[in-house]
Amino acid sequence: MEKRNNRLLNAKLNKYIIPGIMMSLALQLGNIVDTILVSNLIGVEAMSAVTMSLPVETIVQLTGYCLGVGGSIAVGNMLGKRDKESASKLFTATFLVTLVVGILFSICAFSAAAPVSRLLVPGDGILTTYTRDYIRISMFGAPVIGIGLLMVNYLGVENHPELASVYLIAANVLNLILDYIFLRFTPLGISGASLSTVLGFLLAMVVFLFYVRSEKRNLCFVRLQAKDFVIIKEAVVTGVPMLVFMAANFIKAFGLNTIIMNQIGEDGMAVFTVCDNVLLIVEMLTGGIIGVIPNVAGILFGEKDYVGIRVLCKKMLEYSYIVLAVIFVLIMLFTEQITVLFGSGGGELGRQMVHALRIFAFCVIPYLWNKFIVSYYESIEETAIASFVTFLENAVAVLPATFVGIYLWKQIDGIGINGIAVGFVATELITVIAALIFRRLKHKNSTFYIVPDKNPGINLDFSIKSTMEEAGAVNRKIMDFCKENGVSGKRANLAAVCAEEMTVNIIKFGGKTSNWIDINLCLEDDICRLRIRDNGINFNPLEYSYDHQDFDIHGIELVKKISKSMDYIRAIDMNNTIISF
Repeated sequence: MEKRNNRLLNAKLNKYIIPGIMMSLALQLGNIVDTILVSNLIGVEAMSAVTMSLPVETIVQLTGYCLGVGGSIAVGNMLGKRDKESASKLFTATFLVTLVVGILFSICAFSAAAPVSRLLVPGDGILTTYTRDYIRISMFGAPVIGIGLLMVNYLGVENHPELASVYLIAANVLNLILDYIFLRFTPLGISGASLSTVLGFLLAMVVFLFYVRSEKRNLCFVRLQAKDFVIIKEAVVTGVPMLVFMAANFIKAFGLNTIIMNQIGEDGMAVFTVCDNVLLIVEMLTGGIIGVIPNVAGILFGEKDYVGIRVLCKKMLEYSYIVLAVIFVLIMLFTEQITVLFGSGGGELGRQMVHALRIFAFCVIPYLWNKFIVSYYESIEETAIASFVTFLENAVAVLPATFVGIYLWKQIDGIGINGIAVGFVATELITVIAALIFRRLKHKNSTFYIVPDKNPGINLDFSIKSTMEEAGAVNRKIMDFCKENGVSGKRANLAAVCAEEMTVNIIKFGGKTSNWIDINLCLEDDICRLRIRDNGINFNPLEYSYDHQDFDIHGIELVKKISKSMDYIRAIDMNNTIISF
């Protein structure tokens, strides 16, 4: 027996990291390889058209992404508070809204594509034509893309991060196969690249059947009345940073396209596209790690486990720094090969790409920190800070920084391409400094984490191995703690008996995966709150009724009778039981 060692939480975080990386890898790798195939099989102009289409892509993904991120965080908080009914209502409402909005996009696709493309790329040249064809199919496939992105976020918080990664991997593998077939063997052209993405997301939805049949599900579709849709505000409020991010991304994409085309021209767009895809590589690897934070922190915050939140953040940052260092070195060593991969073809444009990319590489370090800030603060409901950082980074700072960077670099070499990279580095540094100042002004006496250093109340927080010897000592440890803190003998005995009965049952029937048990007894506001976590088999004590012909675990019936309340949830793929006296 020892003070809480966090081995149980760390083990589960490791389980989330690999699917998180794989999920991010699949999502971003599809975009990157898509761009490579388009540039090599159609041409650099088509590659630039994909980048010019980003504002529309952002709008198409807006509802699914924002409601998915905001809804999953809000649902995580609800599940942390054991409110499954509200969580299911929110899940159902966000699903229906995303579907309806997607259908509206599909209806407008064929009539809106041409005027929108001319707005993005003035004139009637080949770049405008490519852009029109690409966004037409993207808008038509909006329901599929929206539902896919929504479900991926919910799967993460619903004990199924591996299914989220499998879905995105399958979707993008199908996308790439269809990409090659459509671009190489059909006359679809750039429309084929967009169509392959939609079909990939659609065909991979067979993965969701495994979630529907899972025993670990906390969420289900429920019948909603008109008044029930009010609950969607929970997803909107929590998803404000993501909403701001998507809105800022629209402004950023449209603004950068305009600035670069006017100041440099199509060569500038080609260089920007390469730099942007390298940033996607960074996002692909570190984003999967940082993306674990919203899935887990929301639940820990709902349980008021502030110690666990710190463990989570430190571990995610450690992994991210290691990955980032490797990426930075690889960019510097293989800069020329990266640019050739994106169809630079060498020459003067290729040389400009190499120089710009080496400067651009220095923005990845502050970029990681800004991404972490947004993910963490939105998870603990500090949406003002997360929204400030998001909007500053993606709209307020990047446009003037890029314009000034291009203008100043034109004075140096008469071209200005390197100024694009300088603008991105300046943007990330400005955002880091501004975020630090904003947080200190808003929370003057707090640390970076804002939440308290310790969990609320007076806590006994310890871990035991899943052995009968250690379970036998739980009773005495709790009795001693209660005596030291003036808890009546009756209450102390209730807490001690409940803890011992529950841990014994976990050890007996938890299966091979149960190796550690975390026990927390919190004294707060005349309430004794006992929280027990284990990584054993999925078992809900609230659904158990004693049957003498089955397992002899009637100690659970005793716990139900002597406690004021008992709540259970399967969260972060662990059994979490809270018993109050």
